[in-house]
Amino acid sequence: MKIVLEMGPTFNSVAAELGSMGGALKKACSTGLEKGVKIASGNVISNHLSGQSLNRRTGNLARAVDSWLESDHDGVVGIHEGTAVDKYAYLLGDEDKTITPKKAKFLTIPIGEGLTPSGVARYKSPREVEGGFFVKTNGHLLFGYKRGKKGKFRPLFTLVKSVLVQGTGALYDGVMESMDDVSLAIEKEIDAQLGAS
Repeated sequence: MKIVLEMGPTFNSVAAELGSMGGALKKACSTGLEKGVKIASGNVISNHLSGQSLNRRTGNLARAVDSWLESDHDGVVGIHEGTAVDKYAYLLGDEDKTITPKKAKFLTIPIGEGLTPSGVARYKSPREVEGGFFVKTNGHLLFGYKRGKKGKFRPLFTLVKSVLVQGTGALYDGVMESMDDVSLAIEKEIDAQLGAS
């Protein structure tokens, strides 16, 4: 998952027309673009992966968001291929994904006391819970436990056949919000380079 920012189609011809200043212009644009995509990736991380679009639990997805130059004038904001978060990098885009169980009949979704305060599962599966049992209520299959004969049932998992997970568009939104900052970073580098020559 990545967004590529590139200089316009006439950029090289304009730089060529400038003669000796064209090289300084190209270098300034490249440096400015690199700084700009760094700003854009920072915006995605701080403003779209911290409670607005996605609730951050482990921080792995946020740590994977990066920026780099694919060439002198092509900047990228996204996640490198082959990272530990490839399975759920789609959450940064607008893709919808239906998740179904691979080997079992149901997906076990942790709920209630089955989650830590930050939203991470306490147990990998119902098998790890001693004394737990299944209950069907209002058409939902739940797994949980009860303390004592008169204790209240405490659900730990809900069991479902599939789950639809919708992407957040966080990558696109964060980059588009930063376009003025990217342009400004390029402009400052051009001013610095060409003002010095």
